[in-house]
Amino acid sequence: MVSLKNEFEQMTMEFTNKDQNDIYKLKVITAEKPFIFAGMDSSNLGRQLYIDLGEEPWENDQVNSLPKWRGLSIEVEYFEKLFLLKKHYFLVLKQEDENGTEIFEVVLQNLVDHLMQENKESKPLFSSIYSVLDRWRTFFQRGGFKKLSDEQQRGLFGELWFINEWLENNPGQPPLVIEQWEGPTKGRIDFKNSKCGVEIKTTFDKIASTIKISSENQLKISEFNSTLFLYVCFIEQSKTHGISLRDLASELREKVVSRSDRIGLIFNDFLMDLGFRDDEYGDKFFFVEKTEVYEASEGFPRLLKEDLPVGISNVSYYVDLSHCGEFKRDKDEIDKYLRVDG
Repeated sequence: MVSLKNEFEQMTMEFTNKDQNDIYKLKVITAEKPFIFAGMDSSNLGRQLYIDLGEEPWENDQVNSLPKWRGLSIEVEYFEKLFLLKKHYFLVLKQEDENGTEIFEVVLQNLVDHLMQENKESKPLFSSIYSVLDRWRTFFQRGGFKKLSDEQQRGLFGELWFINEWLENNPGQPPLVIEQWEGPTKGRIDFKNSKCGVEIKTTFDKIASTIKISSENQLKISEFNSTLFLYVCFIEQSKTHGISLRDLASELREKVVSRSDRIGLIFNDFLMDLGFRDDEYGDKFFFVEKTEVYEASEGFPRLLKEDLPVGISNVSYYVDLSHCGEFKRDKDEIDKYLRVDG
């Protein structure tokens, strides 16, 4: 994978060399279409990305429709010659906020990764650029990176642990479980395909074995999801033992990418949607004591909307799993259902 961060660091070092008198620098990022160059302005060390459009420019309306936010400018520039390319137009993304270098590099890296992958799938260049920028615009509109609460960290840990266990149980299989992950997109159920849903629960309570149900709709079964499983992760928190959320995410990323670059991009995008940063969440360690699976079928203790008195809503409650032995299932049951769509 191309590292824009390394390229920009190299350009910065070259600018500090007193023998260098360049006004700006360009580095070749891709050697095939779309040709992409990383650039830097010596006046403010602002990061830039040049994306080859070919010998015909995009219409102004098309360029102006691209999602933007404060700190980013987008324009089309024409070059008589740029490296081996002659008379080509380039879409140029420029950093306008000197204080936003780190996040701007992350945005550009994400864009380059998508363009390199989606070029293999023959996806139109405009659509690829638009979808990435639109996702980031939404991200910034939501407030950008925010520290996950303790509850959110535990929830994400449980979901990542489930993914990791699925990968371990399905060696050599494409990581399609990532495409069924709806937790980052605020889906009602954490994992879902056309045959079943899987809701992930984490708990510290080993004695009473209770899990929290967040609403009267969370355990709802529909004609589209007639089977619903609860994957319960019993964890302990430690300062010295177990694995951190950061390290679990890093290990998973390597496993997913080793099986599919395309789905690896989806995984990274989902973590970004959640506001997850790689350089955080390394100070807490979680130890998984055990995992259990329950089927929330007919008779399982739950509150549904139709069970509530008129005027009552947004109900959260706890389920004591010690009373749910008859609904306990083998973990293989989940794998059987989640493999159906693949």
